[in-house]
Amino acid sequence: MEQTSVRRKWANWKFISFVVILIAIFVKFYVLDEHDENAAVTVELDLPQVALRSQQEVAAVLGKGKLESYYRDEKAGCERCPRASYRDGKIEIIYINEIADQIRLNKLSDYAFENRIILGLLNLSENIAPNVDEEGVKTWDNYQKYTQISAFSKDGHVDYILIKSKTE
Repeated sequence: MEQTSVRRKWANWKFISFVVILIAIFVKFYVLDEHDENAAVTVELDLPQVALRSQQEVAAVLGKGKLESYYRDEKAGCERCPRASYRDGKIEIIYINEIADQIRLNKLSDYAFENRIILGLLNLSENIAPNVDEEGVKTWDNYQKYTQISAFSKDGHVDYILIKSKTE
C-alpha cells in the first residue's frame, strides 16, 4: 500500500512540474518583451570622433558638409556661427568658437526609444540612467565630457537626438 502512495505522490509532482514548465514557456514567449540587452546597436554617429572638433576634422570623419545658415546666440557668445549639415541632413552641427558644439542627429524613427539604443547610436558604451526621463524626452546632464545629451521620441521611437558638447 505504501508503494502506491509513493507512485501517486510522484505522479502528482510530475504533473505539477509539467504545469510550471508550461507556464514558464507561456510567459517567455507571450508576456516578456523581445529585446536582447546584449544585441549589437547600430552606430549612427561616432560622437567622440566628431564632438569638440574643428570643421576640417569633422569633414574627415563625416565627409564634406553643406553650409545651411549662420547661428546667433548671445549666451553662448556666438555672433555668426556656421551651421552645417552632413549625410543628406541626417547630421546637423553648429560650430561655436570653431568647434563642433551643438550636434543634432535626425531621421532616427527606425530605433526604439530606449536608453541603451540612444547611447549606442552615438557610440557611447556607458549605460547611465538619464537625469530626465519623461514621456517623449530623455536627458543626460554631464554625460562624460558632454554638457547635455537629449533624445526626443515620436510614437515610441527616437525622433532626434541633440548633443550640447560644451555650451549650456
